[in-house]
This record gives sequence, structure tokens and C-alpha cells, in this order.
Amino acid sequence: MRGCICGALIVIAMSGALTGCKLVKHDAQSSKHSRDAYASAGYDPNAMVASMWSTKIVPDVEKRATDYPALRDAIKADLDAAGRKYGYRGKDDSAPWNFPIKLHGRIVEVDTQSSQGTVGVDVDGDGKVDVVVDIGPTVLGTTLRDTLDFVSFESFRNQIEYAQFGTALNSYAAAHMMKPLPRDGLKGKEITVTGAFSYDSSAEQPEVVPLAIAPGDQP
Repeated sequence: MRGCICGALIVIAMSGALTGCKLVKHDAQSSKHSRDAYASAGYDPNAMVASMWSTKIVPDVEKRATDYPALRDAIKADLDAAGRKYGYRGKDDSAPWNFPIKLHGRIVEVDTQSSQGTVGVDVDGDGKVDVVVDIGPTVLGTTLRDTLDFVSFESFRNQIEYAQFGTALNSYAAAHMMKPLPRDGLKGKEITVTGAFSYDSSAEQPEVVPLAIAPGDQP
């Protein structure tokens, strides 16, 4: 009899302990995110960009860059045809076209008050802004990353690394290409730019992220 009572007490005690526990369902997606976080250990996007910038990134964009007047006319005639000929957008047909571009013109507008500084450049000599060029110190978006036809999401282990690479590209361009540009007396100066823009039908002018930018007469 005593054995039965003890057995009953053990069952009751175990039941009470279970009521204080919470059963957690295994989440495969959460586990994947954890693995991705560990997989990213040691990944250095800034070093990756620095090692590729002058040897691969800039030469690739310079080779594919089209003079702005010709590119503008091609886009007006047929955006997708211009994109296939002069631009790049990877495998996603719903993504915007990204165009490597080169231009020379005169600065007619300057915004250095914003952290996302810009200059407005007149390319055709009519005194109006044809192209907006980023001059930093902050650069947003993924234009530079998405313009590179040798880089894709599949090149990286996860979405985090892919995003970090895009941020590193912007940071490098801002620090090494845009920061050295003198900020005083920009208006009225001539400027030569090689860079890229993502096509936006709602924008009045394309906004170019430069990979090379130099004030003065066209070389």
C-alpha cells in the first residue's frame, strides 16, 4: 500500500513540475538564421571592397559606361532596349535597370548642407540640371552594388553579407572618391564623373553615385 502511495506522490510531483515548464517548438528558420550569423564570422566587406576597387570594380564600370547624352536618348526611345544594351539588373525582371555612366558638364546647383550632399550638373549647356551627382558624406541605396554584373546574391552566403557588401561599396566611394572633392566654390565649375545610376521613372533627373569624380576641364 505504501508503495502505491509513494508512486502516486511521484506522479503528482512530476505533473506539478511539468506545469511550470514551457514546451518550445523547434524553429528551423531560426536555426538557419543562427547558422548564418556564425557563418558570417570573419567576413570583412570593407576589406573585400578595398581589394577589388581599383583592380576590378572601377575598370568594370569604366569599360561599360556610356556617355550621358547618348544614354539619355536611348532610354527615352526604349527603356528596356537601352537597359539590355547599356545597363544591368540581374535575374529579377521587376528590378530597376542600373546604368554605368560617364559625363562632363558644369555644376549649376550645390547642396552641401545635407549629409546626402549633391551637385546638379548641366551637361548640354542650357544652364539647367541634367544629372544629379552624389558627393556625400552619406550615400544610400544599392546602386553601385546592383550595377556590377560580376556580383550577385549567389556570390554571398546570406542576405546579410550581400547587404553589407553594398554598404561597404557606398562607404568606400564616399571616403575615397567624394570626400576629397573641394566643397568651396563648386558652383560654376566643370566636372567629370564616372559612376552609375538606378533608373527611376519618377525622378526628374538621374542621381549618379560616382566611382570617379574630378573638377576641372574634361581630360
